[in-house]
Amino acid sequence: MEIIDTQKNSLVSFFPDQGKVPDAQVLDSPVHQREILIDGKIRTWQGPVQEVFSPVCLRDHEGTLHKVEIGSYPLATESEASEALDAAVKAYDFGRGEWPTMGVEKRIKHIEDFTFRMIGCKQEVVKLIMWEIGKSLADSEKEFDRTVEYIHATIEALKQTDNNSSSFEIVQGIAGQIR
Repeated sequence: MEIIDTQKNSLVSFFPDQGKVPDAQVLDSPVHQREILIDGKIRTWQGPVQEVFSPVCLRDHEGTLHKVEIGSYPLATESEASEALDAAVKAYDFGRGEWPTMGVEKRIKHIEDFTFRMIGCKQEVVKLIMWEIGKSLADSEKEFDRTVEYIHATIEALKQTDNNSSSFEIVQGIAGQIR
C-alpha cells in the first residue's frame, strides 16, 4: 500500500478504516497478470508492468490514508501488439479461419462455456469492480449480472437469426423455398 499525504488531503474522513471493511469485500490479494496471449499461446511476461491502485483508500489506526494495490498488468510493446495483430489476421484468414467457419451451435457452446466459467468467478470479479471503479457491492453485482444477461441475449439473438436464415418459406405457392 502506498501512503498518501493526509496534510494535503481534506477528504480523509470519506475513506473507510482499514479494519472496518467487511471480510467478504476485502481483496484476498492483488491480481498480478504475468501472461500475454499471442497466436493461441499463453506466454509468461518478463517485461515491465503497470501497477493498478484503487481510487478507494483505506485509513490506518493513525488516520493515515493508504492506496490499495489491486494488481498489475503487462506493458506490452509495439512488437507484441504487432505479433498479436498478425496472428489474429492469420487466424481469421479472410473469413476462412476456424472461428468464422465454425458452425453456430459450436460457437454458442464455446461462449456458453466461457460464461459458465466466468459466473464461477463472480465474487472475485465483483470485488475487483468495487475496488477498481469504486462502485458499491450492489452496483458491482448488477454490472456483472447485466453482462451475463447481455451474453445470454446475444446467444438467443444468434440462435433466432440462425433459425430464420435456415427456415423454409412459402413463396407464391411454392413450399419449401429457402430464404
